[in-house]
Amino acid sequence: MSVSRRAVLVGTLGLAGAACSSRRGRARHEAEALVRAQAFNGVVLLGEGDRVVHAWGEGMADFEAGVPSTPGTKYQMGSLSKWIASIVVLQLVDAGVLSLTAPIGDYLPDYRRDTGAKLTLHHLLSHTSGVPNALAVALRETPELAAFMDVGLDEAVARYASGDLVFEPGTRFDYAHSNWLLVQAILERVTHQPYREAVPARLFAPLRLEDSGILHGDILGLPGMAQGYGTLVPTPTRTPASRVSPMPDILTCVGGFYATAPDLLRLMEAVIGGDVLSRASRERLGTVVVPEEDYAYGGRVRTRTLGGRARRVFWNTGSNGAYKTLSVHTEDGKSVVLLNNTRADLDVINTLGAALLELLYR
Repeated sequence: MSVSRRAVLVGTLGLAGAACSSRRGRARHEAEALVRAQAFNGVVLLGEGDRVVHAWGEGMADFEAGVPSTPGTKYQMGSLSKWIASIVVLQLVDAGVLSLTAPIGDYLPDYRRDTGAKLTLHHLLSHTSGVPNALAVALRETPELAAFMDVGLDEAVARYASGDLVFEPGTRFDYAHSNWLLVQAILERVTHQPYREAVPARLFAPLRLEDSGILHGDILGLPGMAQGYGTLVPTPTRTPASRVSPMPDILTCVGGFYATAPDLLRLMEAVIGGDVLSRASRERLGTVVVPEEDYAYGGRVRTRTLGGRARRVFWNTGSNGAYKTLSVHTEDGKSVVLLNNTRADLDVINTLGAALLELLYR
């Protein structure tokens, strides 16, 4: 959190006194009522800056073992992983190691020359590349993730990210997992590290995010991880293990990020309101590339009227099987995090997140 934002927050709290406390109590009551009306199972967090305003667990992280959901429970983040990868790319742009506009063939000399000369990281991060989504097809046809454990990254790029372009780069939007195989290959090439090691070293460790990481291999026994459930009625039924574990290396950039709600809050504030990125890269991360999709780099950025004026909101959702995630952070530092492990409807989660965000501006 920047010094100026922290000073404003502390000053506001001091001036508000008991009235502020009363208002926050009412907001907490309303927030809990909104969440429980949806029979939500998971973790809810409301934040300002890097400070938790209110966080609690609803229901169970592990029904069979009787483990309740708490703010310290870890969840799979699904496509928030793509936002994480975009941040690391921008860090390397700031360091002069990568360019958003250079042909990706400059970084992947073994990639097909015609496509490699056309594509840029800008196209990959914004899903405007035209690379056919062969990885998504393969995952639908072979849902057992163990089948991909022995597929190396170079082989995955050749199989799932090397087909003829389906449109000219920059002319359309297509949400393609295959883009992120190329992003991962570029990051591993320039950092000289596996992706699962490069991201913690460059992002999580400096921010002291001790409950965040990149999933790899057999993940079912990871301490503190919520278990995934397909249904709760008539009894809780776990998602088949083959759909969530093991986690192949080739999917770590696509959907391998996990975290707790407090870690996610600190990460969002450090990236959007702090100095993880240069001012230019923060602005780039928050610039919509595809207006009809609200899509920027690795996630969505929306404009919402909050507290009487239009505000830019980083609005990221994720889905890994039973795990559904919403991460919302405004340009002035207010956050909502919703982490679910029971295959909740993402439309319902988005609606709930919008209502909770409104409470923070009352």
